[in-house]
Amino acid sequence: MVGENRMNGSEMRAIREARGLTQPDFAGWLNDTLGRRYDGAKISRWETEREKIPREIEGTLLIASLGGRTLRGGGRPLVMSTTLTKGGSSKTESAVNIAYILARAGYRTLLVDADSQANASVHVGLDKERLVALTKARRTLADVILDRMEAAEAIVPVEQAPNLDLLPSSIALARAESELNGQPFGRLARLSDVIRSVGDRYDFVIVDCAPAIGTVTLNALVAADFVLMPCQTESFAVMAVEDLVQETIGALTKRENPRLKVLGILPTLYNARQTQDRASLEEINSLWGPRFKVYEPVPRSAIYAQASAAQTITLAADPGVPGVESYVAIARDLIDAAERMEGTDAA
Repeated sequence: MVGENRMNGSEMRAIREARGLTQPDFAGWLNDTLGRRYDGAKISRWETEREKIPREIEGTLLIASLGGRTLRGGGRPLVMSTTLTKGGSSKTESAVNIAYILARAGYRTLLVDADSQANASVHVGLDKERLVALTKARRTLADVILDRMEAAEAIVPVEQAPNLDLLPSSIALARAESELNGQPFGRLARLSDVIRSVGDRYDFVIVDCAPAIGTVTLNALVAADFVLMPCQTESFAVMAVEDLVQETIGALTKRENPRLKVLGILPTLYNARQTQDRASLEEINSLWGPRFKVYEPVPRSAIYAQASAAQTITLAADPGVPGVESYVAIARDLIDAAERMEGTDAA
C-alpha cells in the first residue's frame, strides 16, 4: 500500500460509534457486508490495537465512512467523466470502482459506459450474451444518444451493488458516433440531454469514456462537471495528459462547457520498485501538482485484472485491494463537490 496509511483502532471506533452500534452489533454488520463470522471480542481487539485491522475491514470501513450525509435529491446530479487519450491507464477500472464506492456509501449512482468496447458494462457483470441481446433490442447508449430509446428504458441495475445502475454500451456506439458526426446541430449536447432526462433519479453520474477524443467523448465532457484523468505512470500517458488539458479541456471550457473542472489526476499501475514508474510519478507531480490535485497512486495489482476477467467489480471482490484509499478520496471529493453544488443551486 502506497504510503502505508493504516487505519488505527480509534478511527475504527469513531466509525462504529457514528453508526450508533455496539461492538457485537458492529461485528454483525461487518458479517452481513462481507460474509464473515466476526464477534464483538474481535472488534475489541482491533479497536484496542491488540490485533492489526485486516485490509478488507479497512477498505469496507473507509467506504462506509462516506455515508451518513444526505443530498437534497430531485435536482441535477453531479457528473464526472473519466478519460485519457492513452489506453491501458485503468480508466474503466477507476470509473467502475468510484461508482461502486458512491453506491455502497448510499448514493444513487449511474454508471454510463461511453466506450464502444463496452468494458465497463462487462466489468460490472453484463455477459456478452446479454449485451448482444440489449444491442439487438436497441437498449444501449447508442440508441439513447440517437434519441431512438428513452434512457430510463435502457438503464439496468447492477446486481453487485445496491444503488448502482448502468447505461450499457456496445459496438453499436461506434456506428452511432458516425451518425452524430453528420448532424450539425446539438451533436455535442446529446449526452447532456440524456442525463437530464433521468437526473432526478441520481445523486451522481460517472461516465467511462473511450481512450480517444471522438464525438461521444466530447459529449461526455460537455455533460460533465468534473473530469478525472487516470494516468499510468509511464511517459506516453503523461504526454496524453498534456494534450487532453491543453487542447481538449481548454477549448471545451471556453466554448461548450464553462463549468467543466479537472477533479484531479490519478496515477495508476504504479510499481514503486520500477525506476520508470518513480520517474513518471515525479514528473506528474512536478508538471501538474501545482495546478491540479494529484491523488496517491494506485499500485499495480493482479486482483484488478482477475476481477475484470471474472466480470466482478474489484472492490466488491476485495474491499482491501491496494489503491482503495485513492478511490475513496476521489469519492469523498465528489461528495463534497455535490454538497457545494447543492448550496449554489439553492442560492
